Amino acid sequence: MSEPRRHFDWFGFIIGLVSLYAGYLVLWYPLNSLSTIAVIFGGLVILRGIYQLWLGSQMTKYLGVRSGWTIFFAIVNIIIGIIFISHISVGITVIVYMFAIWFLLDAIFQIFTSRLYHFFGRKYYILIVIVAFLNLLFGFILLFNPVLAGGFIVFMLAFFFFATGIAEIIEAF
Repeated sequence: MSEPRRHFDWFGFIIGLVSLYAGYLVLWYPLNSLSTIAVIFGGLVILRGIYQLWLGSQMTKYLGVRSGWTIFFAIVNIIIGIIFISHISVGITVIVYMFAIWFLLDAIFQIFTSRLYHFFGRKYYILIVIVAFLNLLFGFILLFNPVLAGGFIVFMLAFFFFATGIAEIIEAF
């Protein structure tokens, strides 16, 4: 039996090249990358606020339920989004601290749920606890060193673009 002939995927190849180039740009211009993240995040928060305004009006219209809190949080989201876009340094700072706090909360969650891994064996449980405490330590380092946290965010974003680019190019062939 012959294998089906596979065609070269130009679209995937181009996406891979663009992704590799984006990873290069992220590493070469880290502050611009963080600024872009802040603007994108601000835009998404504004869109969420607009959606919440619409949802609040629909709740009142169709359900007869007053939606004061929904509208209040929608307006707060829109204001936060505008601040992120108009004051990019504030947006970058908030994102860096949000990332550090997220890392801390995830580490705390790992510590509290580590006892569930005891069922898979003592060595696995000990490994999970050690990794959780290392994550907790790293979270505190990120919290008190925002420059490192910003660099880590940029590194992770560049890694994502490089990995995606390589995978797309491989899949193109």
